[in-house]
Amino acid sequence: MQPDATSPASGAQTAGRAAPDEPLQQTGGPQSAAPEHLGASDAEALAALEGACFPDAWDASAFAAALARPHVRAYGIRDGDTLAAYGVFHFLGDEFEVINIAVAPARRGQRLGSRLFVHVLQQADKAGMLQGHLEVRAGNEPAKRLYLRHGFAVVGVRKRYYPDTGEDALVMRRTAGQGASANNNPISGTR
Repeated sequence: MQPDATSPASGAQTAGRAAPDEPLQQTGGPQSAAPEHLGASDAEALAALEGACFPDAWDASAFAAALARPHVRAYGIRDGDTLAAYGVFHFLGDEFEVINIAVAPARRGQRLGSRLFVHVLQQADKAGMLQGHLEVRAGNEPAKRLYLRHGFAVVGVRKRYYPDTGEDALVMRRTAGQGASANNNPISGTR
């Protein structure tokens, strides 16, 4: 999918934004909650969390428009009634695109981004996806670590991709079989 810097609903402009993902802290809360499918009715909660995480946040109407697309899927982890983390992904044909991953600032370091990502990789595997791709800011070390840990590799650079800073985007891709674990799961590489 070609990025559209002027349309948040395209998702490409914010692709690869991910919150830090350090070792799990045993403090209760969202660590034990399973990722759940999110829909257009969650647009306000998605926009609120997005606004807490990013200065160029999507608004609720952008989320609603994106989630109205038949191949866009969103998953989230809640802490009670509050959305603690979410990911938005585009599934089409035999591949998927990471549009965005965000974790509430107060919930970073609890591996929520990683749990969401593993869930999506499992969904992609079940759907027969053979590869995944994304763009990530070259300076976003936490996001790069997350994607590398789950078998993505840098395959290119888009110079001055992000108009707000002129920062380059790294193009990352994962093909079936990369990073697969002992369970032989071709996409997720996780148990």
